[in-house]
Amino acid sequence: MRHHRKLTDEERCQIIEARAEGTPAAVLARRFGVSPRTIYNTLNRAVASELTPTRTRTRTVTMRVSERELTGFMAALAARGITDRPAALRRLMGAADKILTPADQVTIDELKGWNADIQTHGDAINHIARKLNEANLRGRPMPYTAEDNVTIRAMAMFLFAFVEEFQALWVARRATIMQEVDKALQGLAAKGSDP
Repeated sequence: MRHHRKLTDEERCQIIEARAEGTPAAVLARRFGVSPRTIYNTLNRAVASELTPTRTRTRTVTMRVSERELTGFMAALAARGITDRPAALRRLMGAADKILTPADQVTIDELKGWNADIQTHGDAINHIARKLNEANLRGRPMPYTAEDNVTIRAMAMFLFAFVEEFQALWVARRATIMQEVDKALQGLAAKGSDP
């Protein structure tokens, strides 16, 4: 089959970028509907003119991962219909400043408040436990008062509220991260697959 389609400048940049990420020339030829020779000609012209997709130098990054890590990563990409692993890695690295941002000040303040509340309730529960242990060791009746009961109920109510609020905070944070991941990986899903 003969391929005579002319590539656009944008397609040439995409070819150069994909090839730099390790995509085979035959795959690129099929993807862009041209011959492998056209792909090699595009790459040779780019080297001759020092053309790169971003007009900056790129670096090759190598790393070792376990079989479990690679399988998990590939499964996550497959769930999104993505088969181009190098392109996905590049996009995720490009979005790292948004995906890996530290918690905002509101979240930090919320966590500090919870920490202080946990400390206060924990101290009160420790006091009750110490008092009960001491009575038990001395063979005295358990000095469990109505005030102790109120303290323990307050701790239980705090824990239920804490779990609910923490879960809401976690869900919101995860949703924000997933939005950034979705943005970064947008357009990489193989044609005809459902993300």
